[in-house]
Amino acid sequence: MTATTFAVPDGWTAVPRPPSLHRRFEFGSYAQTRAFLDRLAALSESTGLYPDLSFGSKHVNVTIRGPEGAAPAQAEQAFAQQACALADQTS
Repeated sequence: MTATTFAVPDGWTAVPRPPSLHRRFEFGSYAQTRAFLDRLAALSESTGLYPDLSFGSKHVNVTIRGPEGAAPAQAEQAFAQQACALADQTS
């Protein structure tokens, strides 16, 4: 398995192929999940980064890939940290 060559923010998992960051966020209600998704959408619009999302009524899976198949760079790592801050605001 390839060693991780990019920084991994706290709480996130490095995925080697394709190089990406992954995290599952858990919430206590659908309303909290929806609020987090809305905040993530606003973050995406302001940064131009659009992670892969999958979600249920009380969770959101976020996968952030680097540009054009490259490892997540500083912008993607910053997005991951901001997503954590948004989740903290939502809980």
